[in-house]
Amino acid sequence: MVDVRTPEEYAEGHIPSSLNIDVKDKENFPTSVDKLLDKEKKVAVYCRSGRRSKTASEKLANNGYKVVELDSGYNGWTEYK
Repeated sequence: MVDVRTPEEYAEGHIPSSLNIDVKDKENFPTSVDKLLDKEKKVAVYCRSGRRSKTASEKLANNGYKVVELDSGYNGWTEYK
């Protein structure tokens, strides 16, 4: 599971066991993704509310990753946990 918010947002709260790879970090996002994720496994992606995760999901899918997006993001998860 990948949290695509900023490190500061991630530090304020995140889904346990998720990785933080900031989609807004245009230089490091592709490199971090290639180092940390496996194209053979599905990747669940989330942000705060769903907007950034859509961007990240498109980027990942275009690079051969199998992506599942958490539509309501971290906010939705906190409501249902």
